[in-house]
Amino acid sequence: MVKNRSTLWYGALLVGWAFDILYWDKLPGISFFIHIALFLGALAVLAWKEELSPAKNSYYLLPLILGFSALTFLREEPFTRTLNHLLSLGFLGLFVLSFQGGRWFAYTLSDYIVSGLRLALNLVSLPFNMIFPDVDPDLEGEQEKEEGARPGGWKQAAPYLRGILIALPVIAILAALLAAADPIFSNWLEEMIELLKLEKLPEYILRLVLISVWTTLAAGALLYAAARSQEEKLVGTDQPWPPRFLGFTETSIILGAVNLLFFSFVTIQFRYFFGGEKNIHLDGYTYSEYARRGFGELLAVAFFTLFIIMVLSGITRRETRRSRTTFSVLVGAMTAFIGVILLSSLQRLGLYEAAYGFSRLRTYSHICILWIGALFLGILVLEIAQKHRFFTLASLAAVAGFLLTMNLLNIDGLITRQNIRRLAEEDAALDTHYLNTLSNDAIPALIDAYGSPYLNNQERDELAAVLACRAYELGEADRKWASFTLPTSRARGILEANAAIWEDMKVKEVDSWSTYVQVGEKKFYCAYYSWMD
Repeated sequence: MVKNRSTLWYGALLVGWAFDILYWDKLPGISFFIHIALFLGALAVLAWKEELSPAKNSYYLLPLILGFSALTFLREEPFTRTLNHLLSLGFLGLFVLSFQGGRWFAYTLSDYIVSGLRLALNLVSLPFNMIFPDVDPDLEGEQEKEEGARPGGWKQAAPYLRGILIALPVIAILAALLAAADPIFSNWLEEMIELLKLEKLPEYILRLVLISVWTTLAAGALLYAAARSQEEKLVGTDQPWPPRFLGFTETSIILGAVNLLFFSFVTIQFRYFFGGEKNIHLDGYTYSEYARRGFGELLAVAFFTLFIIMVLSGITRRETRRSRTTFSVLVGAMTAFIGVILLSSLQRLGLYEAAYGFSRLRTYSHICILWIGALFLGILVLEIAQKHRFFTLASLAAVAGFLLTMNLLNIDGLITRQNIRRLAEEDAALDTHYLNTLSNDAIPALIDAYGSPYLNNQERDELAAVLACRAYELGEADRKWASFTLPTSRARGILEANAAIWEDMKVKEVDSWSTYVQVGEKKFYCAYYSWMD
């Protein structure tokens, strides 16, 4: 255990209390980045006080943690932002696990599962054992040895702290029951609460519980990084790898059958992959029907094939050079077929976009297909080099690359620009209601779109209504500093600078939750629902 327990608990309490300050009754914004930075700062101070030396490889995770956590307030598109939160937390977990060991880059899928479960258990058990040392005799002896001639401070305060923590919920439950049983006592209790200005007592109790939970989790993470992270044991290196139980003959049959199926599919359907609209209409399908009928299924085939390759690579016995070479050749053939199938998926998706325009899901899928293809190539290279342990690292790199690409492209801005360009085609229309659902990332592109020569008068007025709604909503919003995001700040500025576009569009309220702009004879609702059509 750590020697500087006061430093650990002060750091954990800072992180726990910051949760209340940064998130309670506030929209998420720059708060997440600050919270992550506070934890890293607490860990840095604890490591300095404990004279710990983080592993060199662990430092490579820091720009990933800070970078993706910073992107949470640099982008507002919901899916991208959610993935930014999740991936930054995932890299933070790896940093804690490998703080002193530094072997995260060699983790396999088994290591992620085992280490993740170990960390989750220790986040609670390590602080609990420190607060209640009696439950762990070895820990108690270790703590006494560490404290030496300083038995006073923590030893004396701990029983009082434990007593208060246990008494609070007991008193709250009993007081509630007594108040329900006796109206006079209930009135007295209410008067006491009002006298102490504790009318928000339930809220305060909830906030205190949340602070306690986050303090405990932060303490567990700090303790693990300081005391357990040097004990990394990789599956297959430091502890036994699950035995490879599947014979090479069986695997060859499986891979051969899949390749034969892919070959038949590609051969029969080749004219549909690249034949264009003429071939599609010969069989009675429209562009949209053709796209819907195949895109999702082909993407599922790619994911399932990747899963097959990774599983068979881990469970197949390949003792001879011939078996290893044959396996690599079969995987290479599967990769080539999947490349054709992914190209087909892109084509089908392009047909769907041509028929209906760009949306978030279609844009995610476009980017995802490209990164799946890159991952297949990476897996093939690692298979040929017999570096199977790095399959999981390649997958993690592909996920990070996919997310970084979405951040760089600005999904909502890209959707707006592409749908405006699409208006140059005959019979194309602009779905302004859909554009109204996009985040503030799209505001600069919406301003630029207003001047497009391809807009008709109705679409131009509806686009002005979208901007009027956004200006109204931003004007009504009272965002605290912890909720700061760059797209919102930029949207305020660019809307004010281009107020001439939308200032004639008056936003009217139906009730407290519904607003609209009158566009000609129709009402354009700021919050769009299908039943408003």
